[in-house]
Amino acid sequence: MRYEYSEVELQQLHLHLYKIAAEFDRVCRKHDINYFIIGGTAIGAFYWDGIIPWDDDIDIGMRRKDYERFLEIAPHELDGSFFLQWVGTDAHTPFWFTKIRENNTLFKESQFKKADIHHGISIDVFPFDNIPASRLAERLQYAVFGFFNACFIGKDIWQWKYCGNCEVEEPRPRGFLTCLLTRLVVLTCSKTMLYKALRFVQNWFNGLDTAYCKNIMTEKDKVRIKDITPPQEVRFGALKLKAPNRLEDYLRTHYTVLNKHLPKEQQINHRPAELSFDTRSKSQGQNKE
Repeated sequence: MRYEYSEVELQQLHLHLYKIAAEFDRVCRKHDINYFIIGGTAIGAFYWDGIIPWDDDIDIGMRRKDYERFLEIAPHELDGSFFLQWVGTDAHTPFWFTKIRENNTLFKESQFKKADIHHGISIDVFPFDNIPASRLAERLQYAVFGFFNACFIGKDIWQWKYCGNCEVEEPRPRGFLTCLLTRLVVLTCSKTMLYKALRFVQNWFNGLDTAYCKNIMTEKDKVRIKDITPPQEVRFGALKLKAPNRLEDYLRTHYTVLNKHLPKEQQINHRPAELSFDTRSKSQGQNKE
């Protein structure tokens, strides 16, 4: 059964997300690192000047060079209340991207609840890499990345019906032969090797002068490079965060239909299996330091 928020819980969760975003923005401004809000976070800024009322996360994009600089700088710059989670700091993370977690909190997603990782409330930071004008080349990159990402996740959590003990309640769709190939790669490659393979695929077109960059894991989440060099500032709650210029145009490349008022059944969020705003009073230590 998925976790259902009360109105008070959702409001409190938003306060924690704003707190993490403020610290992220502080570090980036101090070191002149560009970023831009993406996805549902950008929709929230466009319609509500903040988090979508029913949403429970914040998503950030960075061009590759900025992303790598952030990974180098953040461990030394983030306030001690936060933890930078990526494979370099949390060996069993199933996430190829980066999360900034708040210590002494708990946001345990159902799909990854068995992972031996920091499970604090977090915001997500994704690298954006150049994509080619050729749609065929872009699809090939997307497919290869998707395969290696499944192998990366499979090192710690097996999510499929075949070739292993499924560790999630609802197996993700994947055919037997693909599962078999995934299992063979998981058995023969280290987590570090798989992460390097992911970065290699993401960097295929970064040496080219291209019009768009993209979160390679997605089919549509791309942004025009000239719209983020530099990005604009937008209101986001009490904060000023950076966003793509021509924000509506960016959103329409990712979402076929933009609609501020969605029916209740379409108001999707992550609804964690477990949620706590302060684990210190409980026997649920979540810090990994």
